[in-house]
Amino acid sequence: MSDKSVIITAHRALALPEIVGEILIWLDNDRKHWLLNCALVNKTWFHEAIRILWRNLETNGILLEEGMMGISLCRRQMYANHVKIASVATYLQETEPEFQPALECVSFPQLHTLCLVLAFHGSGTDKCIRIPAVNMPSLQTLHVEYPAAFNMPRNVRYPAGPRYLYPDQWDYLADQITKLFPRLVNFQVVIPAILYIAGFESLSERLPNLKSIEFEEILSLSDVDDSEEDTTSEHSDNEDLDEEDSDD
Repeated sequence: MSDKSVIITAHRALALPEIVGEILIWLDNDRKHWLLNCALVNKTWFHEAIRILWRNLETNGILLEEGMMGISLCRRQMYANHVKIASVATYLQETEPEFQPALECVSFPQLHTLCLVLAFHGSGTDKCIRIPAVNMPSLQTLHVEYPAAFNMPRNVRYPAGPRYLYPDQWDYLADQITKLFPRLVNFQVVIPAILYIAGFESLSERLPNLKSIEFEEILSLSDVDDSEEDTTSEHSDNEDLDEEDSDD
């Protein structure tokens, strides 16, 4: 085989999606900029790089709605087709016009695991827990989590994560979840919840495919009241110490 034939064969091999995908998969460990550079080579490399970059948005610290907002409407579906794991955040009613349009008219056919980040913006339950409506026909697993600095969109200012989920908040959250994600199989809540039996049974009845439900911690109202008193007492003690230090 001549040198020219070898070069042509190599070029053809590097144009095959199966081979390109096997090459790029080795770059998918803290080397996102390499994958982005590879996406500029040609159409085949672009599609394989994008497939890897978009399959797990949670590891990249990007909320689903924020990622979609940066893409033109005509191209969103192409990226959405690759997403398998992602996070979305609750939002204010006033900011709905910003977030919801980014997820409308888009389907996420492969998305099977979703992290719902609760950012409370006020005391009213209906304002605290507004979940974006997302078309995810393959969704099986839902995690309800605390907000963290890295996974909150820039548009959300001063989000406060809930210390506990109170019964009325849980009821409102569960009602939305059963309507938006009726085919859930696994459900995990990592925020301590004050949960009544009726609230648990209602969720189970409305999610017929549910196989597992997991809570970080289930509390009673008395547990929360005691905890709040301890926190207040500790805060008061710290203030007294600060005053003594200032007197010295």
